[in-house]
Amino acid sequence: MPPAVETVLIEVAAEDSGRTLQAVLHDHGGFSHGQARGLIDAGAVRGPLGGAPGHGPGRGRGRAAGAVAPGDYARRVAAGERYEICLEPGRRYRPKPPPRPGPGYRVVHGERELLVVEKQPHLLSVPTPLREKEDSLVGRLLESERERGVRNPALYALNRLDRDTSGLLLFARSRRAFEGLESQFKTRTIERLYTAVANGAVEPDQGRFESRLVEDPRNLRMRSTRRPGEGKEAITEYRVTERLTGATVLDVRLRTGRRNQIRVHLAEAGHALVGDRQYGKPSRLIGRTALHARSLRFIHPVTGKPVVFESSLPRDLRLLIKTLRRGEG
Repeated sequence: MPPAVETVLIEVAAEDSGRTLQAVLHDHGGFSHGQARGLIDAGAVRGPLGGAPGHGPGRGRGRAAGAVAPGDYARRVAAGERYEICLEPGRRYRPKPPPRPGPGYRVVHGERELLVVEKQPHLLSVPTPLREKEDSLVGRLLESERERGVRNPALYALNRLDRDTSGLLLFARSRRAFEGLESQFKTRTIERLYTAVANGAVEPDQGRFESRLVEDPRNLRMRSTRRPGEGKEAITEYRVTERLTGATVLDVRLRTGRRNQIRVHLAEAGHALVGDRQYGKPSRLIGRTALHARSLRFIHPVTGKPVVFESSLPRDLRLLIKTLRRGEG
């Protein structure tokens, strides 16, 4: 018979309220920080347990509690919560190595409530009805979660990027985080900034495009419409940051988030993005659309604190701008 599992029960004292679960396991369970992380990753920590505190073998056996999610070392505990640690004799508990960046993306920030990911170009963000089985960023992220031991991973996409657009994407990991972030998108309080390289000389130095966008059923492209009551409102603001030979570098701010919005507005203004095959033309200087989602600023849906995430300009866009500066467009 296998040796019996040893059980340790820790009740959070008032002075430990608000500390991380990892710190409490270290201070009151006698585990090193590495062992504490390893126990959490192994699913050996359960809680918070329900039922009234008691004594003896049945202590803490009230309402059943699930295992703490792997990687949730920074969970904040509250006074009176109880956590059960199940130890297998002779087993060495070591934390799992952090997930390696998957092909096509890099995790910028991950926590219990949300995930911020930097997507590379040439990768579908979210499956669509027409591309349900196609490889996508969401599919790769969910697979990474399963590999970490999360049994039923959940990701709620808050924004999307076109296949050829690089940059930051925001996902919620819980329903409450999704609802809190979604309300910020609806009230347009989330700030989304892009860097774009447009063909020609965009005038004036700053401006605003406003239209209603619809999908053309003949070619599935988006376009502006003037028919009353048709389409969805789309607002794009821009500021010129650099003028190059035959092109303009722009800071672009989205006020709404319609499909292909930036690309459509600039193309209709006569300044299609460099390399945009759908709304402009291919470019020998870059193998995709010159558009990068570089900044996300919003209010954390749980803590209420403002947060900001930045993404550096990728190599192909830096090279494009450098080439255009030399007048080689």
